[in-house]
This record gives sequence, C-alpha cells and structure tokens, in this order.
Amino acid sequence: MTAPRIGDLAQLHLFRAQAGRLRSDLAARGQELSTGQAADVARHLGGDTARLAALDRDLALSEPLRRNQAEAAARATAMQAALGRVRETTETLTATVRAAAQGNLPAGTAAASEAARGAFAEIASALDTAVAGRSLFAGAAPQGPALAPAEEMLDALRGAIGTETEAQAIADIVGDWFAPGGGFEAVGYRGADTPASPVPLGNGAGASLDIRADDPALRGTLAATALAALADDPALEVPPGTTDALLDRAGAALTASGEPLTELRARLGVEEARIERAGARLAAAREGAETARAALVEVDGYEAATRMQALGQNLESLYAVTARLSRLTLLEALR
Repeated sequence: MTAPRIGDLAQLHLFRAQAGRLRSDLAARGQELSTGQAADVARHLGGDTARLAALDRDLALSEPLRRNQAEAAARATAMQAALGRVRETTETLTATVRAAAQGNLPAGTAAASEAARGAFAEIASALDTAVAGRSLFAGAAPQGPALAPAEEMLDALRGAIGTETEAQAIADIVGDWFAPGGGFEAVGYRGADTPASPVPLGNGAGASLDIRADDPALRGTLAATALAALADDPALEVPPGTTDALLDRAGAALTASGEPLTELRARLGVEEARIERAGARLAAAREGAETARAALVEVDGYEAATRMQALGQNLESLYAVTARLSRLTLLEALR
C-alpha cells in the first residue's frame, strides 16, 4: 500500500504552522530567560494556581494599606514639625516677654508686644499646615483651614477688649475668648468639632492623628501669645502699668503652656511609633508574599537557555528543509 502524499500547498501550510509554533515557543523561552519567570504560569504549575491566586490577593490587599501607612507617616511627620514650630516660637517669645516685663522700659515692652504679634501669626500658620491639600489640625474637615488668619483673630480680641484698661479684666477677656464657648470657637477655629478618623493600618490597627487646633494645649498657647501681642497694641489704649502687668501674666502663661504642648507632642510621638511599626510589618508581609510568588513562577535559567537553543536549531532546520523543498526539481528528486 502506497503511503499518502501531502500536496505542495498543504505542505506549505504545515511548514508555516510549525514555524509559527516554534517562533512562539522561542519567544516564550526568551521571555523566561530574561525575566526568570514562567511564560505560561498555569502550565508551569500543572494547573494548580490556587496558591498563586492567594498570594496575588494578599499583594493586592496590602497595596491600599501600604498607601495608608505612607500617608499617615507623612501626616504625622508634618504635624510633629508644625508642633515643633509652635514650641520653638513660644520658647523664644517667652524669653523676650519676660525680659521686657522685668525691664519696665517702654521701648522694650513695645518690641516684645510686636514680637508676640509676629509669634501669634507664626503659630497660627503652623497650625494651618496642610499636606496634599489636607489641613492637618482641622479634625474631620480637612478640606478647609483650621484657623482664621491671625490678624482677624487679633481684631476680634481688640473688639472684645474695647476701652478696658485694667490688666485683670483684659486678661479675663482674652482667657474667656479662647475658652470653650468663647469667641475662638465662633471666629478663630474653622475646623470640625469631631476628630479625624483613624487611618487603617491592617490587623485592626489604626493611627489616630486627631490633634486639632482647638486642643486645650494649643488654645492655652494661643491665648498666652495673644495676651502678649495685645499688651502694648497701638490700637488699644493700655496704660504703661497695665502693659507691664499683662506682659508679666503673658510670660507666666507662656511658661505654663510648655508642658501641655510637650505632652501633646509626646502623644503624637506614640502614633508615629505605631505607624512605623505598621510600616515594617506591612513591608515584611509584602516581601514574604513577593518571595513566595517568585518561587512559584520562577524557572531554571539553564534549562530555559537549553530549550531556547534547541528551539532555535529546530527552527533553522525547518527553514533549511523548506528552502530545500522549494528548489526541488525532477532531476534533483531522481538523484
């Protein structure tokens, strides 16, 4: 029985199909050689992709937590820096105000009051810090500013003081303005009454970056600074004796405000440590998942190179046979 022969056209299609498969396999082996990972993962794993799917899911779920951690770290760092500015500003001002109060010289008291107005603006600016368009000390309303402009708050205090000239009365007015229910809540603080929500960090952990500009420690600092700023304010008719008394009270209040501000920064430091630990945990978990995934899909480089070389030789042989057949004549066939 004579074996069936393949026609020329059919044989051409057969060679093309075979060459296409070889080229595809050659490209896949080249990809494996360059990446170190299987081109056909399902085939590489024998169809058992459950473990790979679980690792991919873990990696996908870790990504938003990683972004949360990075955002929380940036916010906490910026908040700590802002509170550091407040503390540094008040420390410098305290020394200036106390020196002026002890000197009892008009030029010194005027300079101290002017320095306090600058410090008040600096503190208000620090508490109005925003990161990525998010106001840090405005609680649950981060889209807007935390405080009114410094001069606007001082103008409101000037209006509240009016023509008062007694030191105790002026100090009480300033203290009441910054107290709960006072003018600060109506005019000065523009954030939310509720704290910012905790930032989820996974495993039930969260970072509570909930310090607001209306915190009692910050109110006390603002009140003491405002009292010094208004002690010798050109817009108020404050007698020299009252100015000295106000600066003396402001110096004592500024000194007393240091400890609550330090405690506030320490509280924020606890959250910074929690965020850092969460970052280390998330990084370790992600690295472990990536390592396990790489182990599942990795291929042997030597084997990939060997297979690639063999495929290349097969493809060259196929092209050689195809070229030989295309030149075949009756005379050559009979040889």
